[in-house]
Amino acid sequence: MIRILLAEDEPVLARNIARSLERMGAQVTHAPSAAATRAALALGSFDLAIADISLGDGDGIEVLGDVSDKLQGTPVIVMTGEDSVDNRMRAENLPVAAFLTKPFALSRLREIVGALTRMSAQSASPATGPSVVMYSHDTIGLGHMRRNSAIARELVARVPGLSVLMLVGCPAGMVFDPQPGIDYVKLPSLAKLGRGVFQAGSLRIDAETTRAMRARIIEGVLSTIEPDIFLVDHEPAGAMDELRPVLEGLRDKAHVRTVLGLRDILDDPARTRVAWAEGGTDRLISDFYDHVLVYGDQRFFPSVEAYGLEVLKPGAVTECGVVTTVRQQVRPPSPRAPSRIVVSGGGGRDAFPLIEAAINAAETLPNRCRPRLTVVTGPLMDAELRSEALRIGAVAGVEVLERVSDLPALMGEADLLLTMAGYNSINEGLAVGCPIVTVPRLGPSSEQRLRAEALERLGLARYLRREDLRPETLARIMRQTPPRPNPQSLKMDGVRMAARILARMIGEVRHPDRERAHA
Repeated sequence: MIRILLAEDEPVLARNIARSLERMGAQVTHAPSAAATRAALALGSFDLAIADISLGDGDGIEVLGDVSDKLQGTPVIVMTGEDSVDNRMRAENLPVAAFLTKPFALSRLREIVGALTRMSAQSASPATGPSVVMYSHDTIGLGHMRRNSAIARELVARVPGLSVLMLVGCPAGMVFDPQPGIDYVKLPSLAKLGRGVFQAGSLRIDAETTRAMRARIIEGVLSTIEPDIFLVDHEPAGAMDELRPVLEGLRDKAHVRTVLGLRDILDDPARTRVAWAEGGTDRLISDFYDHVLVYGDQRFFPSVEAYGLEVLKPGAVTECGVVTTVRQQVRPPSPRAPSRIVVSGGGGRDAFPLIEAAINAAETLPNRCRPRLTVVTGPLMDAELRSEALRIGAVAGVEVLERVSDLPALMGEADLLLTMAGYNSINEGLAVGCPIVTVPRLGPSSEQRLRAEALERLGLARYLRREDLRPETLARIMRQTPPRPNPQSLKMDGVRMAARILARMIGEVRHPDRERAHA
């Protein structure tokens, strides 16, 4: 247990700080005065000292200076209502790690305390805590990174001291809120021109140079961290096969587990199996991956059989269920046409035709029956097209946003969701019980078309073909009573299942004897 000395003469602030730190598992000794601080240091040692400069009967910096021999390198956090140059100069002879100017957020104090205590623990023992590296190549959308992000958040909540480093290729970088224990490394962006054909996304260099840079970064990260688990999303060999040498290097490292995460629908099954056989991807999965996580439900799409994963060794594949952080909700059916419609472009790279048609459709409706329309373009839409969406939205009186902090909450308030058929957008809409009309991407993959067909077959969403995407068609849909999806039969707890499996693997790597005993 971490022992903390808190020298603070304001009783309310001291109580709040102590309670906050005790929730972290710390043992806090409160010294309400300079004299009490001296007495506490005379009686025992501490892992960390937090001291206010003004202690009523003395000066906190002077008190700690007088007993510096008792601190013996113990890190100190100084709190003050006056963060002046003079005060900082007076503290130069103390091991001051941080200055906090009042008022400050307790979350900020906890963050600093956590970092300092981790540093102390690492200096006492060079062993590092558990770690996971996640790879999401992300070219045209955000799906791969969103799945990994959801699993990462669940993992750090399950595994004490876990660090997750995400390798992301998304042009917008890490677009989700940061969280303690999770960070990311940005790989040079790629643009997908066709099936298996890439070019540099932003840099004016050739594709092979981009691949070489990405591969060196990935290799450098893995050789430096040597994680317990390397989780790869969607692309078994990585974009342009950049992971092949990495996976070969990890094969002989018994302390690293390699895991492949696959969404339920990849592409046309027959085409995928042929491509995997011709490119050696099927052998790569069998030879280099310890486990495969399928982020889907057999009742929605038979992924294991469709992509030939049943030939892997017994126990090597787990069907996790749908990966989404949204808690499943049930809403009663609406007896009327939608009054609130959300149009989501997912990442937004190729969503402009849907957004333009939806805005034009709303503009054709009479004011008395026009629904409130909120359009979310997505952060990856080209700036020129986003500007055009904003322009036509302003003319039509439609709210157009680049992104929102909580899209599922917006869906939860809507009577209808118009979206493409991306994995995350669809499953978030299903989870909140929002009626859905899908307009799937035309290609180069068949994934979205197959998802739209499966949704319509199960009565979970209406499928609007791209050739039928016209303002007049959408206007009719906007005036109809929407069907209510019922995804209750689908497994929607994929995040927890995937995190549970990965946490167990970390335990097997870290404590093999104990895990065998529990088996």
